[in-house]
Amino acid sequence: MRIAIVGAGMAGLACAQALRGHAVTLFDKGRRPGGRLATRRVEGLMFDHGAQYATARGSAFQAFIEQAGDLVAPWDPAVKHPRWVGVPGMSAFARAAEHGGIGSLHLQCQIRAITRDAEAWHLHHDGGSAGPFDRIVLALPAPQAAPLLAAIGHPFAARVGAVAMQPCWCLMLAFSERQSGPDTRTLEGGALAWIARDSSRPGRDPLPDCWIAHAGPDWSQAHLEDPPDQVEAALRTAFAEATEIRAVPHYAAVHRWRYARTQSPLGEACLWDPSGMAVCGDWCLAGKVEAAFDSGLAAAAACA
Repeated sequence: MRIAIVGAGMAGLACAQALRGHAVTLFDKGRRPGGRLATRRVEGLMFDHGAQYATARGSAFQAFIEQAGDLVAPWDPAVKHPRWVGVPGMSAFARAAEHGGIGSLHLQCQIRAITRDAEAWHLHHDGGSAGPFDRIVLALPAPQAAPLLAAIGHPFAARVGAVAMQPCWCLMLAFSERQSGPDTRTLEGGALAWIARDSSRPGRDPLPDCWIAHAGPDWSQAHLEDPPDQVEAALRTAFAEATEIRAVPHYAAVHRWRYARTQSPLGEACLWDPSGMAVCGDWCLAGKVEAAFDSGLAAAAACA
């Protein structure tokens, strides 16, 4: 069976891995697979500026963690549910999935439209088209999947479009010397919602001292279209106030995730249409890495 998966984040990768044995082709607009399981490498530095960690509470994702071997490790094993992270960066989750076999992967290929003729599905991108496919899986953030569905008048469009997702501005800082303070902290009520010493992760060098700070959803939404330099200045001030770290970093940058958090999940593991259309993503269940994985497995089961 010929299956196309649009989106190579955790949901798409899990779906592809579960469908090995079929002719699976993945398409993603990014330069690397993994989506928000991202690691930025710049000027000799590493920042996990997307998903911070994963928890494994179900047997399927626990099995994936075990099979990942040295590519995944607990960041803070003392907490009730270990925080699993990629080694040396979160992008290692994508490599772990690829090791299980995911079919053919096409990167920097954004799907602009989908069509169906009497017998099969077709995908259309800037470079042309791909197909025919017996099955198509949209493993995208809900606000990106909904327009593709609406363009063909698919009834899933309204349900997917009703899923609310929230943005996140991320601040990345690097200091030449180790700064004082806990490695992670959760905050409420201010601009920042999460701060982490990124260089404290397993497999990372302690210096330079790299930090990640995620703005809260309300602040990120309010400043969604602000110029990056203004966002950086505001978040650096918030970081200094929250941590009392006043040293001047030798590297600073921000990144905007337009669809980072799920405010109101769909409430189902995936959507499936017997014509051969499946829609999945973390937003279907809980907005977490494991939720993305489980949603991808559900889409694969529907397709098979």
